[in-house]
Amino acid sequence: MRRATVVTAGATMVVASLLGPHIAGAASRQDPRAEREQVRARQAQVASNLNADKASMSEIRDALNTLQANVEAQERGLQRAQDAVAAAEQREQRANAAVKKLTKKRKALSKVMARRAVSAYVAPPTDDVLSLLESSNMSEASSRHLYIELRAMSDSDLEDSLKGVDDDVRYQRRRAIAARELAEDKRAEQTSRTEQVKAARAQQQQLAGSVQQRIDDSVSESIRLAKTDRDLSAKIARQQALLAARLAEQREAARKAQAAAAARAQAAQAAASQASQASSTTSSSSTSTTGAPLRSNGSESAPAVSAGPSYSSGGISLSTVGGITVNSQIAGQLRSMLSAAAASGVRLSGGGYRDPSAQIALRKSHCGTSEYAIYSMPSSQCSPPTAPPGQSQHEVGLAIDFDNCSSRSTACYQWLAGHASSYGFYNLPSEPWHWSVNGH
Repeated sequence: MRRATVVTAGATMVVASLLGPHIAGAASRQDPRAEREQVRARQAQVASNLNADKASMSEIRDALNTLQANVEAQERGLQRAQDAVAAAEQREQRANAAVKKLTKKRKALSKVMARRAVSAYVAPPTDDVLSLLESSNMSEASSRHLYIELRAMSDSDLEDSLKGVDDDVRYQRRRAIAARELAEDKRAEQTSRTEQVKAARAQQQQLAGSVQQRIDDSVSESIRLAKTDRDLSAKIARQQALLAARLAEQREAARKAQAAAAARAQAAQAAASQASQASSTTSSSSTSTTGAPLRSNGSESAPAVSAGPSYSSGGISLSTVGGITVNSQIAGQLRSMLSAAAASGVRLSGGGYRDPSAQIALRKSHCGTSEYAIYSMPSSQCSPPTAPPGQSQHEVGLAIDFDNCSSRSTACYQWLAGHASSYGFYNLPSEPWHWSVNGH
């Protein structure tokens, strides 16, 4: 009765395992999470087709948020599929290890039953399993322990145990097959999910490229307007700084999400590998135990100032001139100004472009660490004054903080005050060191 109960329970578990993929498929069709993913995918498709040139700032931000949400949803789905594959592979490995262990036990049972059958005719009653314990092929302690247990069993018990082992072997084999089929289904889902993640990221990059082009165009307009209307130029630059900050934030979030997904996949693979090694060890143990410049007024005799190649960061095209990184669109005029200053005996150095994370770090240092201090406190209340993230000319590479310009009495400030405007740079009156294309 006990054996029948065990076999019946085992058969029930196998049926459930075999039906698992089909039940899961039916459940997924009713899963609100899957429906939500489909809705987000449709929203992302609409967002990726947004015309960045004509859309408002709020529409662009909403579109970027929608695309980021879709990428994250697809990555979560991919991770679930990866976890399901790893779990199914582990179940298959455990079932196969159990089959190996049971096969070893069955072999031992068969030997004992065969020896008893022979001993009943040709050997004394005491010369049965004991002779096996003394044989050379039974030197392993684990095997001896198993045969000692078998020696104490009656013939009917041995026969019942053999039948039980056969039932268990068939059950574990069915489990292994069911787990293998489930793993194959989940691998197919994983492949599909991987393509969906790639498509979601491609949509994100499509809009990001359009937004970056808009940023570049607006920065050019800001530089052009700086000569006629500095306030309007500053407003445009601030808008693009906000947009660039949001774009950089999105790209960083995507990078972190991708890195986290890769780390989780690597961890799942390591866990599966460990499980495989563990099952292999168990088997072994069972065997043994069971752009162009706007203006350039530099002199031809001025010392040359080096300029590095252009590159992009946070949606801004950047160049490094004389150790100062700025928007590529003002690299030519900065080079001319640095050369002219050097010819006059004034060496200008400092910092230009600052990414959003650096701006946040400065706000924490100069304004405080609260949410209000970082993002909302007026610049004038910080020491020294520091623009909120997304509102600094540094974040679009149009401002420079010069070293050795801490006051208006310095040679650095004196030279800039007399010559910088000729190269398109203007001072923020409250900060002698801060010079930009519009004085903000």
